Amino acid sequence: MVDDQSPPIWEGSRPWVCDGGVYRLSYEVRNERPATRYFWDLTPVQQADQDNIVQFDELPRLDREKFRLVGLGDDAVDEDTPLDIGKTFVYANADRNQSALVSTPDRSVIEWSSGSRAGFSITDSNSKNATLKTYRYTARQLAPTVEAYGQQLRTRYTFELSGLSDAERNLVEKAIGKYGYNIDRGGSPSDAFWSLIKIFQQHEAVADGKEGVTGNYLATYDGQVY
Repeated sequence: MVDDQSPPIWEGSRPWVCDGGVYRLSYEVRNERPATRYFWDLTPVQQADQDNIVQFDELPRLDREKFRLVGLGDDAVDEDTPLDIGKTFVYANADRNQSALVSTPDRSVIEWSSGSRAGFSITDSNSKNATLKTYRYTARQLAPTVEAYGQQLRTRYTFELSGLSDAERNLVEKAIGKYGYNIDRGGSPSDAFWSLIKIFQQHEAVADGKEGVTGNYLATYDGQVY
């Protein structure tokens, strides 16, 4: 279960590898709650009133988890971690009374176990209404191993790139060469480029790109799979 405004991992994202197997994730929305999105800033500080300092591990679990999810958990912050940053947190309205940070911090300077300190600031004026959704993810195994998944892809998607004109073959040779196929700034793709696009679009892409022009394909050329 994951709480967020939008799916942290989209269903159309690439497969995931876990314990050697390959999986596709899907999700369903299990709950929706009114929430508030807060914009906040951290500012590194060296000196502060002790009464205004809160140790990171003294923060409520809800607040600590928010920081952990943005890479600022207690075990992730050391003396070299940049703390001059701004981000957003989303709190369900019903949970805000569990926080020591929103809408007004009880103590405004946070100290991590590494000794790093930063002032935490937030104001109601830059908060926004939001909806916090609970997503339930389900993993479906695509293959027991990465190798098996690769074989599935080759079997399903690979096509032979043959019967090319001299211009098309020359372009392909450049594309698979050391420096690739490049178009000079201000230049235009050749006719051979567009004819190759049409050839590729006659086949199923492993992953489609925007507007059907780009994508990831598997093709056999001169006995080699690319």
